[in-house]
Amino acid sequence: MTTVFPTLLDRFAATLRGAELPPENPHHRAILDALLEVQRLDQQLTGSIPAHGRPDGTGERLEQLTGALAERLAAGRELAALLSSHWCCCTEEEIAEDDEEEILSCPDEHPPTSGVVQDALRVFADLGYPDALASADLVAALRRLPGTAGDRGRYADLTQARLAQLLAPYEISTRDVMVPDGRRRKSYRRAALAGCR
Repeated sequence: MTTVFPTLLDRFAATLRGAELPPENPHHRAILDALLEVQRLDQQLTGSIPAHGRPDGTGERLEQLTGALAERLAAGRELAALLSSHWCCCTEEEIAEDDEEEILSCPDEHPPTSGVVQDALRVFADLGYPDALASADLVAALRRLPGTAGDRGRYADLTQARLAQLLAPYEISTRDVMVPDGRRRKSYRRAALAGCR
């Protein structure tokens, strides 16, 4: 669930002030989106539990509740990872160079990082920042990129299994996510990718 910010009211207020709204930080956006997803899933779970507190007993209904609960727990884990990060928009090189235990503020600008995580995030950006992308769709978009995926292999030759291997060191894996057509598909969440930058 992607929120629209700035809203029409925010843009109008900035126009009246004669100022431009600053660009948003992708990591901060990921935190907000992850929180909204947790809240949405909480509402979905609360609305799907019968009033008497016991499921209706059908296997299909129990499977739906179990799937929804698993999705909610995964979203909560992603939110916790984003919130527990000691840094929000610095590159790994900047973190390594920093003398402090933690980076307490974001620099105004930093060089773009590269790699499969950043390239995947660019795909999300190109597609309008969806909350999740099916693994097959993400791989199809990445295959159109020039260069290599990770330390070996061209993006043009990327497979879903290879992408899973490349993202495994970052503890990023697919989750069963309901897509707009109503099907559940193995998908990557944007919040999980943004959380490891």
